[in-house]
Amino acid sequence: MPSRKPTVVKSNQRVDSSTDRVLSILDLFTEDQPLWTTDLLIDRLGVARATMYRYLRALVETGFLTPDGGGAYSLGPRFIEMDRQIRFADPLLQVAPEVMEKIRPALRGDQLLCRFYGLRVLSIYVDKTDPRIKSSFDRGRPFPLFLGAPSRIILANLRMQQLQRLFLHHPHEIASAGLGNNWMEFRENMRVVSKRGYAVASDIDKTLVGISAPIFLPSGDVTASLCLVKLRREVSEADLEPLGEMAKRAAAEITTRLRKPLRAALPRPPKKTPVAKARKGGLRRSSETPAARRLAARRALV
Repeated sequence: MPSRKPTVVKSNQRVDSSTDRVLSILDLFTEDQPLWTTDLLIDRLGVARATMYRYLRALVETGFLTPDGGGAYSLGPRFIEMDRQIRFADPLLQVAPEVMEKIRPALRGDQLLCRFYGLRVLSIYVDKTDPRIKSSFDRGRPFPLFLGAPSRIILANLRMQQLQRLFLHHPHEIASAGLGNNWMEFRENMRVVSKRGYAVASDIDKTLVGISAPIFLPSGDVTASLCLVKLRREVSEADLEPLGEMAKRAAAEITTRLRKPLRAALPRPPKKTPVAKARKGGLRRSSETPAARRLAARRALV
Protein backbone atom coordinates (compact mmCIF):
# COMPACT_ATOMS: atom_id res chain seq x y z
CA MET A 1 0.00 0.00 0.00
CA PRO A 2 1.60 3.31 -1.02
CA SER A 3 2.10 5.86 1.74
CA ARG A 4 0.37 9.19 1.40
CA LYS A 5 2.18 11.95 -0.44
CA PRO A 6 3.06 14.76 1.96
CA THR A 7 2.44 18.40 1.24
CA VAL A 8 5.83 19.87 0.40
CA VAL A 9 6.36 23.62 0.51
CA LYS A 10 9.18 24.68 -1.76
CA SER A 11 11.11 27.89 -1.26
CA ASN A 12 9.51 29.48 -4.34
CA GLN A 13 6.00 28.19 -3.58
CA ARG A 14 3.49 30.62 -2.07
CA VAL A 15 1.54 29.27 0.90
CA ASP A 16 -1.78 30.88 1.72
CA SER A 17 -1.46 31.16 5.48
CA SER A 18 0.34 30.08 8.62
CA THR A 19 -2.34 27.41 9.00
CA ASP A 20 -1.29 25.87 5.69
CA ARG A 21 2.34 25.84 6.79
CA VAL A 22 1.52 24.16 10.10
CA LEU A 23 -0.63 21.55 8.36
CA SER A 24 2.18 20.90 5.89
CA ILE A 25 4.40 19.96 8.86
CA LEU A 26 1.90 17.41 10.14
CA ASP A 27 1.47 15.98 6.65
CA LEU A 28 5.14 14.96 6.55
CA PHE A 29 4.74 12.39 9.34
CA THR A 30 4.10 9.03 7.65
CA GLU A 31 4.64 5.34 8.28
CA ASP A 32 7.82 5.55 6.21
CA GLN A 33 9.18 8.54 8.13
CA PRO A 34 7.52 8.91 11.56
CA LEU A 35 10.29 11.09 13.08
CA TRP A 36 11.49 14.51 11.93
CA THR A 37 14.14 16.82 13.34
CA THR A 38 13.97 20.61 13.22
CA ASP A 39 16.75 20.78 10.63
CA LEU A 40 15.06 18.23 8.39
CA LEU A 41 11.78 20.13 8.59
CA ILE A 42 13.49 23.42 7.74
CA ASP A 43 15.28 21.87 4.77
CA ARG A 44 12.13 20.14 3.53
CA LEU A 45 9.71 23.05 3.90
CA GLY A 46 12.09 25.95 3.25
CA VAL A 47 10.94 28.16 6.13
CA ALA A 48 13.04 30.32 8.45
CA ARG A 49 14.44 28.69 11.59
CA ALA A 50 12.68 31.14 13.92
CA THR A 51 9.39 30.45 12.15
CA MET A 52 9.88 26.71 12.41
CA TYR A 53 10.66 26.98 16.13
CA ARG A 54 7.42 28.92 16.59
CA TYR A 55 5.37 26.34 14.70
CA LEU A 56 6.93 23.41 16.56
CA ARG A 57 6.38 25.06 19.93
CA ALA A 58 2.71 25.61 19.12
CA LEU A 59 2.27 22.01 17.92
CA VAL A 60 3.97 20.59 21.02
CA GLU A 61 1.96 22.79 23.40
CA THR A 62 -1.30 21.67 21.78
CA GLY A 63 -0.33 17.98 21.82
CA PHE A 64 -0.10 17.46 18.07
CA LEU A 65 3.63 16.74 18.24
CA THR A 66 5.80 15.12 20.91
CA PRO A 67 9.58 15.65 21.25
CA ASP A 68 11.49 12.39 21.62
CA GLY A 69 14.34 13.92 23.66
CA GLY A 70 16.89 13.46 20.89
CA GLY A 71 15.98 16.48 18.82
CA ALA A 72 13.27 14.76 16.79
CA TYR A 73 9.48 14.95 16.91
CA SER A 74 6.68 12.43 16.41
CA LEU A 75 2.91 12.76 16.27
CA GLY A 76 1.48 13.53 19.70
CA PRO A 77 -1.30 12.32 22.00
CA ARG A 78 -3.80 14.90 20.77
CA PHE A 79 -4.51 12.65 17.81
CA ILE A 80 -5.43 9.79 20.15
CA GLU A 81 -7.76 12.10 22.03
CA MET A 82 -9.39 13.22 18.79
CA ASP A 83 -9.64 9.63 17.56
CA ARG A 84 -11.60 8.73 20.69
CA GLN A 85 -13.87 11.70 20.12
CA ILE A 86 -14.50 10.56 16.55
CA ARG A 87 -15.37 7.04 17.68
CA PHE A 88 -17.99 8.37 20.07
CA ALA A 89 -19.30 11.41 18.18
CA ASP A 90 -19.13 10.66 14.44
CA PRO A 91 -22.76 10.17 13.32
CA LEU A 92 -21.64 7.67 10.67
CA LEU A 93 -19.95 5.50 13.30
CA GLN A 94 -23.06 5.71 15.45
CA VAL A 95 -25.41 4.25 12.86
CA ALA A 96 -23.38 2.15 10.39
CA PRO A 97 -22.07 -0.69 12.61
CA GLU A 98 -25.58 -1.86 13.47
CA VAL A 99 -26.51 -2.05 9.78
CA MET A 100 -23.28 -3.86 8.99
CA GLU A 101 -23.99 -6.39 11.74
CA LYS A 102 -27.41 -7.15 10.24
CA ILE A 103 -25.98 -8.28 6.90
CA ARG A 104 -23.05 -10.18 8.41
CA PRO A 105 -24.68 -13.67 8.32
CA ALA A 106 -25.72 -13.36 4.67
CA LEU A 107 -22.39 -11.90 3.54
CA ARG A 108 -19.95 -14.25 5.28
CA GLY A 109 -17.12 -11.84 4.58
CA ASP A 110 -15.57 -8.62 5.83
CA GLN A 111 -16.97 -5.10 5.59
CA LEU A 112 -15.25 -1.73 5.36
CA LEU A 113 -16.76 1.65 6.16
CA CYS A 114 -14.75 4.28 4.28
CA ARG A 115 -14.61 8.06 4.22
CA PHE A 116 -12.71 10.36 1.88
CA TYR A 117 -11.01 13.74 1.87
CA GLY A 118 -8.99 15.32 -0.89
CA LEU A 119 -7.41 12.51 -2.90
CA ARG A 120 -7.48 9.95 -0.09
CA VAL A 121 -9.97 7.34 1.01
CA LEU A 122 -9.52 5.50 4.27
CA SER A 123 -11.35 2.91 6.29
CA ILE A 124 -12.81 4.24 9.54
CA TYR A 125 -14.46 1.00 10.68
CA VAL A 126 -13.79 -2.66 9.86
CA ASP A 127 -16.19 -5.54 10.50
CA LYS A 128 -14.13 -8.74 10.29
CA THR A 129 -15.77 -12.16 10.20
CA ASP A 130 -13.56 -14.17 7.83
CA PRO A 131 -10.06 -14.75 9.29
CA ARG A 132 -8.82 -15.87 5.87
CA ILE A 133 -9.22 -12.36 4.47
CA LYS A 134 -5.99 -10.35 4.73
CA SER A 135 -6.81 -6.86 3.54
CA SER A 136 -4.60 -3.81 3.07
CA PHE A 137 -7.46 -1.60 4.19
CA ASP A 138 -6.91 -1.62 7.93
CA ARG A 139 -8.44 1.25 9.85
CA GLY A 140 -6.82 4.62 9.17
CA ARG A 141 -4.61 3.60 6.25
CA PRO A 142 -5.21 5.90 3.26
CA PHE A 143 -5.42 4.71 -0.31
CA PRO A 144 -5.85 6.65 -3.58
CA LEU A 145 -9.17 8.08 -4.72
CA PHE A 146 -8.75 6.38 -8.10
CA LEU A 147 -8.05 2.80 -6.95
CA GLY A 148 -10.23 0.24 -5.20
CA ALA A 149 -13.99 -0.25 -5.02
CA PRO A 150 -14.51 2.05 -1.98
CA SER A 151 -12.80 4.88 -3.86
CA ARG A 152 -14.43 4.40 -7.23
CA ILE A 153 -18.00 4.45 -5.98
CA ILE A 154 -17.27 7.70 -4.15
CA LEU A 155 -15.57 9.09 -7.25
CA ALA A 156 -18.53 8.15 -9.45
CA ASN A 157 -20.95 10.05 -7.21
CA LEU A 158 -19.04 13.31 -6.95
CA ARG A 159 -20.58 16.36 -8.54
CA MET A 160 -19.70 17.07 -12.16
CA GLN A 161 -17.62 20.13 -11.25
CA GLN A 162 -15.56 18.02 -8.86
CA LEU A 163 -14.96 15.37 -11.51
CA GLN A 164 -13.89 18.02 -14.00
CA ARG A 165 -11.35 19.48 -11.57
CA LEU A 166 -9.99 16.03 -10.77
CA PHE A 167 -9.50 15.19 -14.43
CA LEU A 168 -7.92 18.57 -15.09
CA HIS A 169 -5.30 18.10 -12.37
CA HIS A 170 -4.84 14.28 -12.37
CA PRO A 171 -5.32 12.95 -15.93
CA HIS A 172 -2.34 10.58 -15.73
CA GLU A 173 -3.47 8.96 -12.45
CA ILE A 174 -6.98 8.54 -13.87
CA ALA A 175 -5.65 6.97 -17.07
CA SER A 176 -3.27 4.67 -15.15
CA ALA A 177 -6.21 3.44 -13.06
CA GLY A 178 -8.07 2.52 -16.25
CA LEU A 179 -10.82 5.08 -15.69
CA GLY A 180 -10.44 6.91 -18.99
CA ASN A 181 -7.81 8.34 -21.31
CA ASN A 182 -9.75 11.55 -21.89
CA TRP A 183 -12.51 13.55 -20.22
CA MET A 184 -15.33 11.97 -22.26
CA GLU A 185 -14.21 8.42 -21.39
CA PHE A 186 -13.76 9.28 -17.73
CA ARG A 187 -17.16 10.96 -17.47
CA GLU A 188 -18.90 8.04 -19.18
CA ASN A 189 -17.20 5.44 -16.99
CA MET A 190 -18.24 7.33 -13.86
CA ARG A 191 -21.79 7.67 -15.18
CA VAL A 192 -22.06 3.91 -15.70
CA VAL A 193 -20.81 3.14 -12.19
CA SER A 194 -23.10 5.74 -10.63
CA LYS A 195 -26.14 4.44 -12.51
CA ARG A 196 -25.40 0.83 -11.50
CA GLY A 197 -25.14 1.93 -7.86
CA TYR A 198 -22.10 -0.11 -6.86
CA ALA A 199 -18.45 -0.56 -7.86
CA VAL A 200 -16.45 -3.78 -8.10
CA ALA A 201 -12.65 -3.95 -7.97
CA SER A 202 -9.71 -6.19 -7.14
CA ASP A 203 -6.90 -3.87 -8.20
CA ILE A 204 -5.26 -3.36 -4.80
CA ASP A 205 -5.64 -6.76 -3.11
CA LYS A 206 -5.62 -9.18 -6.05
CA THR A 207 -6.86 -12.16 -4.02
CA LEU A 208 -9.90 -10.24 -2.80
CA VAL A 209 -12.90 -8.60 -4.42
CA GLY A 210 -14.57 -5.49 -3.07
CA ILE A 211 -18.15 -4.47 -3.82
CA SER A 212 -18.95 -0.92 -2.68
CA ALA A 213 -22.03 1.29 -2.51
CA PRO A 214 -22.22 5.02 -1.73
CA ILE A 215 -23.45 6.69 1.46
CA PHE A 216 -24.91 10.20 1.16
CA LEU A 217 -25.46 13.21 3.37
CA PRO A 218 -28.95 14.74 3.60
CA SER A 219 -27.68 17.39 1.16
CA GLY A 220 -27.22 14.68 -1.46
CA ASP A 221 -23.43 14.85 -1.42
CA VAL A 222 -21.56 11.57 -1.18
CA THR A 223 -19.70 11.28 2.12
CA ALA A 224 -18.61 7.65 2.45
CA SER A 225 -18.90 4.13 1.07
CA LEU A 226 -19.67 0.66 2.37
CA CYS A 227 -17.49 -2.08 0.92
CA LEU A 228 -18.23 -5.80 1.11
CA VAL A 229 -15.03 -7.88 0.89
CA LYS A 230 -14.78 -11.55 -0.04
CA LEU A 231 -12.14 -13.94 -1.34
CA ARG A 232 -11.93 -13.53 -5.11
CA ARG A 233 -11.84 -17.29 -5.76
CA GLU A 234 -15.17 -17.77 -3.97
CA VAL A 235 -17.07 -15.13 -5.96
CA SER A 236 -18.36 -15.89 -9.44
CA GLU A 237 -19.58 -13.36 -11.96
CA ALA A 238 -23.14 -14.37 -11.12
CA ASP A 239 -22.52 -13.51 -7.46
CA LEU A 240 -21.51 -9.91 -8.12
CA GLU A 241 -24.97 -8.50 -8.79
CA PRO A 242 -26.58 -9.96 -5.62
CA LEU A 243 -23.63 -8.71 -3.57
CA GLY A 244 -23.94 -5.31 -5.22
CA GLU A 245 -27.63 -5.14 -4.35
CA MET A 246 -26.83 -6.13 -0.76
CA ALA A 247 -24.28 -3.33 -0.53
CA LYS A 248 -26.75 -0.84 -2.03
CA ARG A 249 -29.52 -1.73 0.43
CA ALA A 250 -27.21 -1.51 3.42
CA ALA A 251 -25.69 1.81 2.26
CA ALA A 252 -29.17 3.22 1.62
CA GLU A 253 -30.25 2.26 5.14
CA ILE A 254 -27.16 3.95 6.58
CA THR A 255 -27.97 7.06 4.53
CA THR A 256 -31.50 7.11 5.93
CA ARG A 257 -30.36 6.60 9.51
CA LEU A 258 -27.68 9.23 9.11
CA ARG A 259 -30.21 12.06 8.97
CA LYS A 260 -31.52 11.76 12.53
CA PRO A 261 -28.19 11.77 14.41
CA LEU A 262 -26.97 14.67 12.28
CA ARG A 263 -29.93 16.79 13.35
CA ALA A 264 -29.67 15.67 16.96
CA ALA A 265 -25.97 16.56 17.10
CA LEU A 266 -26.53 20.16 16.03
CA PRO A 267 -26.49 22.71 18.87
CA ARG A 268 -29.91 24.15 19.58
CA PRO A 269 -30.26 27.92 19.19
CA PRO A 270 -31.19 29.79 22.37
CA LYS A 271 -34.88 30.41 22.81
CA LYS A 272 -36.00 34.00 22.23
CA THR A 273 -37.82 35.58 25.15
CA PRO A 274 -41.26 36.87 24.08
CA VAL A 275 -41.71 40.63 24.45
CA ALA A 276 -44.63 40.27 26.85
CA LYS A 277 -42.64 37.96 29.13
CA ALA A 278 -39.62 40.22 28.86
CA ARG A 279 -41.65 43.16 30.15
CA LYS A 280 -42.93 41.15 33.09
CA GLY A 281 -39.39 40.18 33.90
CA GLY A 282 -38.31 43.79 34.03
CA LEU A 283 -36.90 44.04 30.49
CA ARG A 284 -37.84 47.07 28.41
CA ARG A 285 -39.24 47.11 24.94
CA SER A 286 -37.02 48.73 22.38
CA SER A 287 -39.50 51.61 22.21
CA GLU A 288 -39.17 52.22 25.99
CA THR A 289 -35.40 52.67 26.07
CA PRO A 290 -33.97 56.18 26.67
CA ALA A 291 -32.53 56.29 23.15
CA ALA A 292 -35.93 55.45 21.65
CA ARG A 293 -37.67 58.12 23.73
CA ARG A 294 -35.15 60.78 22.65
CA LEU A 295 -35.65 59.85 18.99
CA ALA A 296 -39.44 60.05 19.35
CA ALA A 297 -39.13 63.50 20.96
CA ARG A 298 -36.99 64.84 18.12
CA ARG A 299 -39.49 63.57 15.55
CA ALA A 300 -42.32 65.31 17.41
CA LEU A 301 -40.52 68.67 17.14
CA VAL A 302 -40.15 68.44 13.36
